[in-house]
Amino acid sequence: MLLLTIILILPVLLKGQSKAADTMYREHSPVKATYWSLLPGAGQIYNKKYWKVPIVYLGFGVIGYFAVANRQEYLTYREAYICSATLGDECNNELANKYSTDDLRSIRDYYRRNMELSYIVGGAWYILQMIDAVVDAHLYYWNVDDDVTVKVEPTTIPFSTQTKSLLNTNTSYINGIKISINF
Repeated sequence: MLLLTIILILPVLLKGQSKAADTMYREHSPVKATYWSLLPGAGQIYNKKYWKVPIVYLGFGVIGYFAVANRQEYLTYREAYICSATLGDECNNELANKYSTDDLRSIRDYYRRNMELSYIVGGAWYILQMIDAVVDAHLYYWNVDDDVTVKVEPTTIPFSTQTKSLLNTNTSYINGIKISINF
């Protein structure tokens, strides 16, 4: 019982001692952001990029809508195709009576392809929001000051061509663009 009490109280005591050092420098961990990003939007919240959370869930909502809609249409046309292929003219399905068996197969494959593509895009969106959270965590302490400037200006560059003799040089100029980045 005494050992259990020590195990439970010791972390509380140690946490209280290191609180001063903790408040001086608290590291923003990309590893924590990775773990948090397993739950969609939580990595963005951990990085304090709250404005990205609705974008993440809007993306999942749109992708989910297309996945569900394409799956429902796929199942509808699959059922009509099976009915048309097995029963022929005796089929009571409205779509089987409206379209030929080849048309039903083509439409069924179209919705199946779109359904599977929606699942792939959903997985890619999930991975993308994880990558976004990890990159934001890595750049959390990146300092962007007003001193960051990009200056683009036209310039002429002297270009000399040498002939066989070193004394005879022809100097011409080449137009160019000079890009200066200050940070």
